[in-house]
Amino acid sequence: MKDLLNTFSIEQILFFIVLIAAAIKGVISWIDWAKEKGDKLFHKKHKELTLQKSVENLTKAQEAMRCDIDRCQSQLKQTVNEIKVSIDLLMQSDKDDIKSYITREHHYFCYVLGYIDDYNLDCIERRYKHYEDEGGNSFVSDLMKDIRALPKKVINIDSYSHVQNIER
Repeated sequence: MKDLLNTFSIEQILFFIVLIAAAIKGVISWIDWAKEKGDKLFHKKHKELTLQKSVENLTKAQEAMRCDIDRCQSQLKQTVNEIKVSIDLLMQSDKDDIKSYITREHHYFCYVLGYIDDYNLDCIERRYKHYEDEGGNSFVSDLMKDIRALPKKVINIDSYSHVQNIER
């Protein structure tokens, strides 16, 4: 240390200490700056990876939803087809029921009574219209011609209740 004091003055030593401190501060500042830049770069890459993973997850979720939608559509088509078959069966059954009803009414009014009242004719006409709307086309139209050709008779309520009690 004596040699140091002999070689350099106190001002020079203080100047070196200040320079060394400034250099150390500069190195520390540079390290902090480099660390900050590295962190920003890392966070930027991390954000990019996070966004990329989010996009991949959304794509997978969208594909899963597409599969669910396809499966739901398939089930819906199957259900609609089953309902269509049921409706077709119900319409055929309804046509058969109307055909039977009109045949029974025809026999009753044409062969038993020989006349028809407006109310019963209207009811039969309505059922026949449903039969036609459902695609029915058979001997029923001939039965309707016979029923329409019957004489019309007005029935009062008292006598109508007796007619309804007659065995058909």
